[in-house]
Amino acid sequence: RISHENLRVRDAKWLKSAEMWFQQQAGADGGHRAPMFAPYRLRDMHLKNRLVVSPMAQYKAVDGTPTDWHMVHYGERAKGGAGLLYAEMTCVSAEGRITPGCPGLYAPEHEASWKRIVDFVHAETDAKFCMQIGHAGRKGSTQVGWEDMDAPLKDGNWPLLSASAIAWAPGNDLPKAMDRDDMDIVREQFVAATRMAERCGFDMV
Repeated sequence: RISHENLRVRDAKWLKSAEMWFQQQAGADGGHRAPMFAPYRLRDMHLKNRLVVSPMAQYKAVDGTPTDWHMVHYGERAKGGAGLLYAEMTCVSAEGRITPGCPGLYAPEHEASWKRIVDFVHAETDAKFCMQIGHAGRKGSTQVGWEDMDAPLKDGNWPLLSASAIAWAPGNDLPKAMDRDDMDIVREQFVAATRMAERCGFDMV
């Protein structure tokens, strides 16, 4: 298999010309940089490079509120030089959390905490920040990853909703099959979370 750097060994002159062409097509100055460092345009959003930090679940929120842990986590990832930073799945309701440690966007304190993090990322780095909202469905009300991952909570469980009344795994709680009213409620929760994310200043949802 021929890799990018293997091509440099085989034909450095050709690869340099190809890299310069790629940079020019991306709107850069055509200097000698690897393609991953070329800028990228995503609709009206301009990324300084093509490095993306994928979402990493931290399970460190308290009642859905991101903490200083999240400030350090996302701040450090953004300072690393990536063009785009993804937030971990952030839940649209308390009942939509996977674990008690999952962050949310369904209360004013969540919005305030996320805004603090977004403001820091934008003030101190060139990274764009994407909020990822979601709902646990039948996988909800489970233990955090370093405990018995995906197993139901030992206490304090919350009711689950899903497309069908099928448990995530044997031993997990049975979710309620969503009816029309449930669908409407969850849809509005997604809308509300999206509006909160916009007010926080996220570049993308």
